[in-house]
This record gives sequence, structure tokens and C-alpha cells, in this order.
Amino acid sequence: MLVRLSAMPKHESALAALEEIFFLSTLRRDFASAEERAAFFRTWTGWYVERAPDDVWFALGDDGTVIGYLTGCKDSAGAVDLARTIPKYDVFADRFAAFPAHLHVNVRPGFRDHGIGRALVDRFAEDCRADGLPGLHLVTGVFARNVPFYQRAGFTAATQRGPLLFLGRRLG
Repeated sequence: MLVRLSAMPKHESALAALEEIFFLSTLRRDFASAEERAAFFRTWTGWYVERAPDDVWFALGDDGTVIGYLTGCKDSAGAVDLARTIPKYDVFADRFAAFPAHLHVNVRPGFRDHGIGRALVDRFAEDCRADGLPGLHLVTGVFARNVPFYQRAGFTAATQRGPLLFLGRRLG
């Protein structure tokens, strides 16, 4: 089942699960302090939870456990404060008109390769399409392990700039 953050009955436990999955999924493992770890998490998720809770989706297992999440933003160009938070956010700003929405998705280990990430992406894409948006995108590393997943999910418009790869999915 897919549920928006704003509709989750246990808001705090859902956010705790999001944080757990985030750290299980990130490549960064070492932090100098608990404060640095918390700041890293806030950099990559805080804005979405605070400013776009209707664009944060959870995948729930049969028992109601959070097994994946998607954080999204439907107006990348208009999220000026997000550009100040996320490093290199504006590297692909010239692509935002055609692909205005963006997303991040993570699934709990043990539940990957079961279509959960794809279901989250497709749900957010449908939401964006219903809002009349022409496309959505994400930015990843050129050699990141998630590139084939996103290509299979319809992200075919690619632009590389240095080590970064912009992948866009048309919604029209």
C-alpha cells in the first residue's frame, strides 16, 4: 500500500522509518558526530518533509511496516531554498522547465527488486501528470548502481555533467 506522509496515522514512527531506510541506503557511513549525521539527513530529506509532505510517499508492507519511501518536489525551479541546501542542486536548472518535478526513492534492504521502488516512482509520476506537469527527473552519479533501475522506470532523457547524471521521464 502507498500512503502520503500527510495521511500517515503515526507520523513520527513513519519519519523514524524513513530515517532508518535512508541510512541503510546511503553510501556514506562515517560521521564525525551525531550532529553531523543528523545534518546530513536533514540536508537530503528535511526540506521535503517540512515543505512538501504531500509529495512524500511511503510503501507499507502487509503488516503496516514502512518498507520504502519517496521524497519529491513538483517545482524544482521554484524551490530556491532547496537549491541552497542540496549541493549542486542547480547544475541541471536548464532542464527543470521540461522536467519540473524531482524525486528521491529508497527501499529497505530485503524488499528491493520486488517492484516497490517502481510503484513509488509510478505513483508520484501519476500525481505529477494529474497536476499537468510535463516530466520529472532525478540526479544521480554517472556510474551509480541505481541508473538501470531508473532507465527501466522510463527515465530516458539523460544529460551528463561531470560525474553527475540527470535522468528525465516525460509524462505527456
